[in-house]
Amino acid sequence: MASVVMCTNGNKGTGDREMTSERLAATRVVEQHNASDIVGVTDVVFLAHPDGGLEDTELFRSQVTREIRRFKPDLILAVDPYRSTSHTHRDHRKSGQAAIDAAFTYAWSYQHFPEQITAEGLEPHRVEQALLWGGEDPDVFVDIGTYLDVKVDSLGAHASQMSSDREVRLERVTNNSGRHKEATGLDHAEAFRRITFNLGSLEWQLLHR
Repeated sequence: MASVVMCTNGNKGTGDREMTSERLAATRVVEQHNASDIVGVTDVVFLAHPDGGLEDTELFRSQVTREIRRFKPDLILAVDPYRSTSHTHRDHRKSGQAAIDAAFTYAWSYQHFPEQITAEGLEPHRVEQALLWGGEDPDVFVDIGTYLDVKVDSLGAHASQMSSDREVRLERVTNNSGRHKEATGLDHAEAFRRITFNLGSLEWQLLHR
């Protein structure tokens, strides 16, 4: 089972001056559902923070923590928030940091956001690891050679954001996924940086008593 948590509503992501923020946000919801169906995602959650306005607040951290406790993932995937020679969208950085913090600091502890446990019936959950994409120093590479068409079609479902020309999308995906061939021997790979949380280790438990 795969679940996706969308942190923002994407209501500013357009150069079309005729497009309203409200209409774009509604369009992005439909597009995300369509894209998720293509790749087999079973649940899509929309937190609906404004595009460009994602902040590291207690509310946002509690929302991400809630979804971890609700879906109980062993593995989470998020944008790598740390870069030194390049830059990325501030919402992407904020979402990546919140996901890591929710997994490592909050989701496992009864003491954080206890109302989720007492009032909502959720339970603490320990995430085993995170794979972060878009970073500068990946150390995990996943062969996606048999999934290129799925990725291209899923991207195409985001019609308000992507080229309508499938060949253009295919070329882009093929080129990007081939960047690590010399190092990995894989023709097409997704690259990630792995974080292992070790929340259940004896050493970790002794340090956090």
